[in-house]
Amino acid sequence: MENIVLWNVMLVGYGQMGDLDESFKIFSLMQFKGLQPNQYTYPSILRTCTSVGALYLGEQIHSQVLKTGFWQNVYVCSVLIDMYAKHEKLDAAEKIFWRLNEEDVVSWTSMIAGYAQHDFFVEALKLFRKMQDHGIQSDNIGFASAISACAGIQALYQGRQIHAQSLMSGYSLDHSIGNALIFLYARCGKIQDAYAAFDKIDTKDVISWNGLVSGFAQSGFCEEALKVFSRLHGDGVEANMFTYGSAVSAAANTTNIKQGKQIHARIIKTGYNAETEASNILITLYAKCGSLVDARKEFLEMQNKNDVSWNAMITGYSQHGCGNEAIELFEEMRHLGVKPNHVTYLGVLSACSHVGLVDKGLCYFNSMSKDYGLMPKLEHYASVVDILGRAGNLQRAMKFVETMPVEPDAMVWRTLLSACIVHKNIEIGEETGYRLLELEPQDSATYVLLSNLYAVLGRWDSRNQTRLLMKDRGVKKEPGRSWIEVKNTIHAFFVGDRLHPLANHIYDFVEELNKQVVMIGYVQDNNSLWNDLELGQKDPTAYIHSEKLAIAFGLLSLPEMIPIRVMKNLRVCNDCHNWIKCVSKVADQAIIVRDAYRFHHFADGQCSCNDFW
Repeated sequence: MENIVLWNVMLVGYGQMGDLDESFKIFSLMQFKGLQPNQYTYPSILRTCTSVGALYLGEQIHSQVLKTGFWQNVYVCSVLIDMYAKHEKLDAAEKIFWRLNEEDVVSWTSMIAGYAQHDFFVEALKLFRKMQDHGIQSDNIGFASAISACAGIQALYQGRQIHAQSLMSGYSLDHSIGNALIFLYARCGKIQDAYAAFDKIDTKDVISWNGLVSGFAQSGFCEEALKVFSRLHGDGVEANMFTYGSAVSAAANTTNIKQGKQIHARIIKTGYNAETEASNILITLYAKCGSLVDARKEFLEMQNKNDVSWNAMITGYSQHGCGNEAIELFEEMRHLGVKPNHVTYLGVLSACSHVGLVDKGLCYFNSMSKDYGLMPKLEHYASVVDILGRAGNLQRAMKFVETMPVEPDAMVWRTLLSACIVHKNIEIGEETGYRLLELEPQDSATYVLLSNLYAVLGRWDSRNQTRLLMKDRGVKKEPGRSWIEVKNTIHAFFVGDRLHPLANHIYDFVEELNKQVVMIGYVQDNNSLWNDLELGQKDPTAYIHSEKLAIAFGLLSLPEMIPIRVMKNLRVCNDCHNWIKCVSKVADQAIIVRDAYRFHHFADGQCSCNDFW
């Protein structure tokens, strides 16, 4: 008589090797010989399905589990929960979890891990608390998942509390908890704490390094992330796709195209370039660094494109003001049967806005729910407001906002206020500004926008009152800052910055550029300065915005054939925008500026945004 234990042992062995074909042959053959799977057989084959990504087969086995009555077995159900959670089928995992008669720690932690791994951080922490309320002691996976969830929402204090609980439970040396703690501190911008947690781990694996790289990149410490990435390779650690993705994201966010290309070269050497995910992140990298040529090349050379690939390219076109190209790509995507999602529609709606296609944009907006069952999010409503606002249809835009089926947020109102500034509409602009002040009284951008509205209309008293209101409420305007990479070094500038070693030379060159641009028609726009009264009280050079300084430094430092690439943390003001257009003409050099809103490609006195951004 056949011994089921031996069959189960073979299933475990082939499963550990990741051999799904042999595992399934054994699973089928044992039943052909009259042996019925038991509570150990099902978990073995299901774990193999999970490890190799064979959800379709796992679902078939799940059906068999239901028929044979093992759906009530806690051990089997915990493995099913884990399988569905790791394949982003959280609804299916929840159904199994809530039907369990017994509450074992494996089922709970599988659900918590599933939530955390798929960015349902709040849900993960709620379930973690509920598990404790039921008197169930968490294991190391539960603690690590909960700490990771805290990192996801930057809940540093709560993460430290959970870490303390893990120590009291005897997990002081647990590797998975240590890795989660690294990511928590890095994600919350606690650089020294992150390194301290990293140094405490005796045997560091790639997950430990990824915690630093991804955490720093996500918290805005991109240069630190790139330093860790370089150190990782120097220590001989083999990076994985997640490592490269985080490093590319850091390079993209600093517009460091040179380092981005170096990372690209490493991806090619490791063979990851054959993976669709690698091409997707590279498309985003080049688009964010201002090189649509490289982004398009990567996209066209892809063998297997998915929806993320199309979205990355459509979004890249849109951010660079190439609206027609974005729309053409969107139509090609639909023609090929690739289903668009919420991200796709954000890109194409933005594209319609940039090229003034009002009717087409509204048609696309309506097709979201009509053709694909996608319920618009607030970002999509803001895009429609932008489409209408840019075209000067402010009354129509206001009516659209007032009839939205969801409560408009600050993003929607801010979009409408920006359009009111461009079209000098005080009636709608003031009402929109007041709505914004009610929603976000501590957001400096609202005061700046409202002040700009009054400035373009010459209402100086109202503008000064807005500034006084901002001061009385203790709201501080975020200082403008610009970056430029020259000879492998990032140079940062603030408004009126004189800290750079070549400051005197830079300011002299700005003055020379000012003389040249005036000769071709440039006129300074004083409305872009916070308070025109202050111009007579202080040195005018104190008001030279950071992007002007960065561009001047770039022109002094880089050859004519190399485009000047500058990144700014705020929106480019009208005066700087006009100035850069003229500088691109007199210097006969391409200038690419990425501000908080979009890319601006300046060349021969023109900008890709057509003076609307």
